[in-house]
Amino acid sequence: MSEIVQQSLHSNDWTDRADELFQQHRQEIYRKTDQLFARLMLFQWVAAIMIAMIISPQTWVGQSSYIHIHIWAAIFIGGAISIFPIWMTRAWPGTALTRHIIAVAQMLMSVLLIDLTGGRIETHFHVFGSLVILSFYRDWRVLISATIVVYLDHFLRGIYWPYSVYGVLSASPWRSVEHAGWVIFEDVFLVISCLRSIREMRFIANRTAALESSEQNFRQIFEEAPIGIAVVGLDSHYAQVNATLCNMVGYSEEELTSRTPSEITYFDDIDKDRQLTQRLLSDTARTSVEKRYVRKDGEIIWATRTACLMRDESGKPRHYLAMVEDITQRKKDAVALEEAKDEAERANRAKDKFLAILSHELRTPLTPVLMSAAALEREPGIKPELRRQFGMMRRNVELEARLIDDLLDLTRVSHGKLQLLFSGPVDVHSLLAHSEQIVRGDARNKSLVLRLELTANEHHVAGDDTRINQVFWNLLKNAIKFTPAGGQITVRTANPSPGQLVITVSDNGIGIDQQTLPFVFRAFEQGDIRGMQPCSGLGLGLSISKAIVDLHGGTIRAESAGRGLGAVFTVELSTVLPFPEAQIQASQPRRFRGKSSRLLVVEDHEPTLAVLTRLLRSQGHDVMTASTVKDALTLASGHTFDFVISDLGLPDGSGIDLMMQLSNHYGLRGIALTGYGMAEDLAKTERAGFLAHLVKPINFDQLHRVLERAQLATG
Repeated sequence: MSEIVQQSLHSNDWTDRADELFQQHRQEIYRKTDQLFARLMLFQWVAAIMIAMIISPQTWVGQSSYIHIHIWAAIFIGGAISIFPIWMTRAWPGTALTRHIIAVAQMLMSVLLIDLTGGRIETHFHVFGSLVILSFYRDWRVLISATIVVYLDHFLRGIYWPYSVYGVLSASPWRSVEHAGWVIFEDVFLVISCLRSIREMRFIANRTAALESSEQNFRQIFEEAPIGIAVVGLDSHYAQVNATLCNMVGYSEEELTSRTPSEITYFDDIDKDRQLTQRLLSDTARTSVEKRYVRKDGEIIWATRTACLMRDESGKPRHYLAMVEDITQRKKDAVALEEAKDEAERANRAKDKFLAILSHELRTPLTPVLMSAAALEREPGIKPELRRQFGMMRRNVELEARLIDDLLDLTRVSHGKLQLLFSGPVDVHSLLAHSEQIVRGDARNKSLVLRLELTANEHHVAGDDTRINQVFWNLLKNAIKFTPAGGQITVRTANPSPGQLVITVSDNGIGIDQQTLPFVFRAFEQGDIRGMQPCSGLGLGLSISKAIVDLHGGTIRAESAGRGLGAVFTVELSTVLPFPEAQIQASQPRRFRGKSSRLLVVEDHEPTLAVLTRLLRSQGHDVMTASTVKDALTLASGHTFDFVISDLGLPDGSGIDLMMQLSNHYGLRGIALTGYGMAEDLAKTERAGFLAHLVKPINFDQLHRVLERAQLATG
C-alpha cells in the first residue's frame, strides 16, 4: 500500500511540475509579446502622424489653408491609443487585462489608419495583420476582444460615416457584415493555431517534467540499484560508484574511486577485461563478461560485468558505464546442478539401454507363442474349450506385447521422439468401430454393455491412424478395467462447432477421486483402486494417449464426480473435409474403364514420379512429366493436355500458383496430390481450379476414380 501511495505522490509531483513549467512558458510569452506590442504601438503612432502629413497636410477654406484635422487626430488620438497600452506593459506585464487593452488599442489604431487613408482597401489589411500579431499571445480570447472592436467600428461608421471606412459616400449595411465575416474567417484559423500552440506548449512542459523526473529517478536508481553500477573515466579510474558495488567488493566509495577496475580484478582475468574495454572504443555497442573480482579481504567473487561506452552529442567518448552483478552463488549452484544433471543423464541412458534390451529379450520368446496360439485358435475341428484356451493365451500374449510397447513409447515421449506417420484423412468412426471389435470379448467376459453412439457428421481428422487407434484402444481398455461387472460403457461422437470433433468415453465404474484426478495422465499412475481386485497394466496408457493427442494438436481430459460415480474421458480433435474420393479403400488397382487422357504429371519426388508415371502409362494414358513449376509451364506452352496431376510443394513455387496459371492460360483442370489435408488446404486447391484433392499416401484405384469423374465432368 505504501508503494502505491508513493507512486501516486510521485505522479502528482510530476503533474504539478509540468503545470509549473507550462505556466512559466506562457507567462514568458505574454511578457515578450507585451514588449513587442509596446514597440509596435510607438512605431504605429509615428507612422500614423507621417501618413497624415503626407496624405492630407492641409485643408482649405476659400483661399485660406489650415492644418488638416487628420494630423491632429494622428497626434492626439494616436497618442491616446498608444501611450496607455505602452504604460500597461510596464505596470502590469503579462496580465490578461494588459493583453485585452493591447488588443483593443491595436484595433483602434487600425481604425485610425483606415480613417486617415480615407478607407483605402489596402489599409484594411492592417486589421488582418494585427490579428495575426495578436495571436502571438497564444490566447484566443484576445482575438474576441479585437474582433468586437472591429465589427462595432465598421458597423457604426458604415452607417454614419461610410466614406471614412469604405471610401464611398454610401454603403449597404451588409458590407459591414461582409467585412466582419472575413475577420471571423481569419479568427477561426488563428484560434485553431492558438489552441494547437497551447497543446504543443503543454506537450513540451510534460516532456520537460518527465525528463526532470526521469533524471531524478535515474539518480535514485543508480544509488539504490540492487546491482553494482560504476562510471569509469577514460583514464580507467572509477569516477562514480554506487553503494551496492562498494559492499560487493568491500571498499568504501573513497577507496574505490581512487582505484582502477584492474586493481580489483582477479589476475587471470585482467587481460580479457582490457581487451573488452578496447573493443568498446572500436564501436562495439556493449560487452558482457563473467569475471572474478578480489575483495578487500582477499575473497574471490564471481560477477557478470556489462559495460558500454557513453558518448557526448558530437560522438566523442565520454566515459564507460559498467553494471556488475554478483553471481558467486549462482556459479556454485550451476556446478552442483551440472553434476546432478550428468548423473541423471547417466541413469537415464542406463534405463533406456535396459528397456531396449528388455524389449528384445521379452519379444523374442513371445513371438512364437503368439503365432502358435493365433494359428491354433483358427484351426478347424478343435474342441470349443481348447479354442477358448488358445484365445486366452493369444490375448494375454498381446497384452504383454502392448505393455512392452507402452514402455518404449514412454521412453520416446520423455525424449520428445514420439513420431507420427500421417496417413491422410482418418475416419474416426471406423477406428472406434475397430477398437470396439478388439475389446468386445473383454467386455463380454465382464458382462459389460458397450454402446457406440457415433452421431458426428464431420468425423475425419488428419493424423496417424495407428496412433489414434492406440488412443481409443487405451481409453476403452481403461474403461473396461475399472468398470465392475454388469456396468455400462458408452462411446459418443459429436461436432459442437464446425471443424471440431469431440469423442467421449464414459462409464459408470469406480470413478476417480478428486485427489487423483489431476494426475491421471501421469506415467505409472493408476489411482486408488482399493476395494477392487488388482488391475493389470503399468499405468502408461493414459500418459501415452495424452502425448499422441497433443502431437495431433488436440486435447484430452478426464472428468469424474467422485468415487463410485464413473468417469468420462474426452478427446477433442480438428476435422478435415476430404474429397469423397480420398476415402475409397480398394485392395488392388483395376483397369481403367474410361478413355485414355493426355496427362501432365508434376512431382519433385523422383521415386513417386517414376512409379506414378509407369502405372498411368500402363493404363493407356499419354503422360508427360515435370518436377518444377518452370518445366510444367514450358510443357504446357508447347503441348495440349487434358488434365494435370500436381504436387503442391515444388522446388521453385507452389502447385496452387501453377494450377491458377494453367487454368487461366490453357483452361486446364487438375488433381492435387499432396501431403497437406487440412480444411484450408482443400479450400485453396478448389479455388485454384483443382477438381479433387487426394492426400498421400493413396492407392492407385483412388486416382482412377477421380480421372473417371473428371472425364465425365468435362465431357
